[in-house]
Amino acid sequence: MKLKSLIRENEVLVPVEVEINFIPGLPQIQFLGLPDQGIRESIHRIKSAIRAQGFDFPKAQQVLVNLRPNHLKKTSRGLELAVALGILWESEQIRKPEEAVMVYGELGLLGEVYEPDDLTRDFETDGNVLVWTGQSQNTSAVFDRKVLSCLQDVREPLEVAAVPREYEVRRPVADLQLHFPERQARLLEVIALGEHSVLLAGPAGSGKSTIARTLSALLATPTQEDMHTISKNNRGGSEAPLRWRPVVHPHHSTTALGLIGGGVPPFKGEITRAHKGVMILDELLEFNVRAQEALREPMEESLVRIRRGRYVEEFPAESLMIATTNLCPCGDWVPKSKVVCGRSLKKCQSYMERLSGPLVDRFHITFFTQKREEGGSISGQDLLARVEASRMFRARMAAGDSRFRRLASRWSFEDLVQDLPSFYMKELFPKEISSRRRELATLRVARTLADLEQTEKLQPRHVESALKMTFDPVEALKRLGC
Repeated sequence: MKLKSLIRENEVLVPVEVEINFIPGLPQIQFLGLPDQGIRESIHRIKSAIRAQGFDFPKAQQVLVNLRPNHLKKTSRGLELAVALGILWESEQIRKPEEAVMVYGELGLLGEVYEPDDLTRDFETDGNVLVWTGQSQNTSAVFDRKVLSCLQDVREPLEVAAVPREYEVRRPVADLQLHFPERQARLLEVIALGEHSVLLAGPAGSGKSTIARTLSALLATPTQEDMHTISKNNRGGSEAPLRWRPVVHPHHSTTALGLIGGGVPPFKGEITRAHKGVMILDELLEFNVRAQEALREPMEESLVRIRRGRYVEEFPAESLMIATTNLCPCGDWVPKSKVVCGRSLKKCQSYMERLSGPLVDRFHITFFTQKREEGGSISGQDLLARVEASRMFRARMAAGDSRFRRLASRWSFEDLVQDLPSFYMKELFPKEISSRRRELATLRVARTLADLEQTEKLQPRHVESALKMTFDPVEALKRLGC
């Protein structure tokens, strides 16, 4: 008799094949395939539950339970229900299902069936047990579910009905009640539409954290597949289910291991929890230098690759990265501003040396905030309406141009330069531009500016405007002096 169940591999539930066979011997259960102590203890619950529900445990038969793949250490909270049902099916005390099934659930000594708490968080069921039929193992797709209260419920043939799982999605509208000056509003539009990483630098109290929090509410509505991925990456603890893109806000004392992940076996870090959402690095310069530098590859590749001994793991890290910082220990200084600073030049330079050029180069946009911004006031709701209109334009364009199916921040250099003649590139970009990465960031932001204008072709004016967000501030950081 073969059936499917689930085991835990690191923080993920993965399928395991449960093979059950009877051989002459003492009436006991023997697990094979590297079970842990928790699985071994389930032997007594299985035998007690079978007998308490009026079934017979096989007499003069030893029950061998083989868990495949054999080389993995097995740990599971719901494997015992699968073993109990497998014994009943193999001994023909209940009718076998006609197709392959996957069973996961805990047993009480009297045969009650309980839903494992890790299954609740991972798959958000509202019954006692989850049963898949057929070959589908994609938990984001439609699945079949059967609720059991006790083993007696399986005396009848196991019939399940297809139940599509839908996640509740709710935009955090409370974060859209604020009003922003024109310059900040423009920044919010660009970042929200293109999902460009941004470094916000400026005095304390100039709105850096407010901008970072508001950006989450302006992002595109996540799909059901996105919500499944978000739920999987943020399960654990007693947190309520997420209904929107995650906002991960690690403290500046968080280590590189905590940000990126690692350990043996490797576990995911904060950047993976922020996948499909927003990661806010408040007070970036207060983070340990190793933690800052560890962000370089994930920011560029949207992926974390970790190898620890024989373990090799890849964790997704496609998040909108937002970093905030002060540029001086006094907290008030920004380029081209006159500030009375009580710190010495050496102290200021030492503080700025914590910010490495290669890390700054990973941010598409660098923005200097000010305590007193000039211009009108635009509400978050108005910003959302403008961004949504541009998203509708992109959706229309995607029907004829596959490039528009991706965010502007994901376009390649070749995709972007298709609309610009070669001589434009030489004339528009400053000769001293720092890197090819800065050119690519500029073109991506320019594409977002064109989307906001609902313009199909990238124009030189878009690149000129983008340079003020991607190049000029970076050059100002290089020429800093207190």
